[in-house]
Amino acid sequence: MLAALISDVHLVGLNDPTQDALVTLLDGLETPELVILGDLFHFWWGFPGVIDAEFTPTIAALHRLARRGVRLRFVPGNHDFAVGETLRAMLGLEVASRLDLTWGGRRFVLVHGDEADTSRGYALTRLTLRGPLFAALMWALGPVRGRRLGLGLAGGSRALADHAPKPWLVAAQRAWAEAELRAGRADVVVMGHSHSLEHTRLDGGGEYINLGDFTRDRQYLAVLSDGRCELRRASSG
Repeated sequence: MLAALISDVHLVGLNDPTQDALVTLLDGLETPELVILGDLFHFWWGFPGVIDAEFTPTIAALHRLARRGVRLRFVPGNHDFAVGETLRAMLGLEVASRLDLTWGGRRFVLVHGDEADTSRGYALTRLTLRGPLFAALMWALGPVRGRRLGLGLAGGSRALADHAPKPWLVAAQRAWAEAELRAGRADVVVMGHSHSLEHTRLDGGGEYINLGDFTRDRQYLAVLSDGRCELRRASSG
C-alpha cells in the first residue's frame, strides 16, 4: 500500500467510540503515508502548545505513526480549519488546502470537498468563521470556553452521521471532480465533506472517490502499489 486516506471522522471526545475505532485503524496501518482530508475533529481550534485532552488517544496514535516514519499530511476541513498549525508543531505533519500527488503512476487531486459548495449561505458562514473577528473571539475565550462555543456551533456529530447527504451537494462535488478530470489535472479525485460514500468512474475519464462519514461508514481508502484504489472498512475497535 502506497498511502491510506481518511476523512470526516468528527471526533468529539474520549467517550466517542469512533475514537477507539480510529486508534485501532491507525495502529494497524502498514503504509508509508497517511493523508487526512479534513474534519478529523468535530471541532478543535488550535492554540499553540495546547493539546485538547479529549483527543489525546488520537494524537498519541498519530505520534506513533510519525515515529515509525509514516509521512503525515493534513488537509483542513470546515470543522477543524484552525488546527493545522498546531498539528504541524506537534506531529510534524504537512498541511495544505489541496494536494496534487502521484502514486503508482497515477495523478491524485485531494481536497476536503467543501470547495464544491458555492451556496451563498455556506460562503457567508465560511467568511465569518475564518475571519479576524471570530479568531479574536476564540483567542479571548481560550481553549476551554472556545471549545464549548465551537462545539455548540458545530452541532451534534451524531446528527451529522444520521443526516442524509444533500443531493445538490453530492452532485456539485461530482461536477467539481469531473472538471478536474476533464482538465487533465488528475486521474483520481478524492474528497469528503458531504458524507456520501462513493467510488465511481466519471465521464471525465477518471475516478471519483468520496470517503463518506467515518463515524457511520468506517471506511478508509487504500492506494495500492499500482495506483489502484480500494475503499476498505476499518475495524470497530
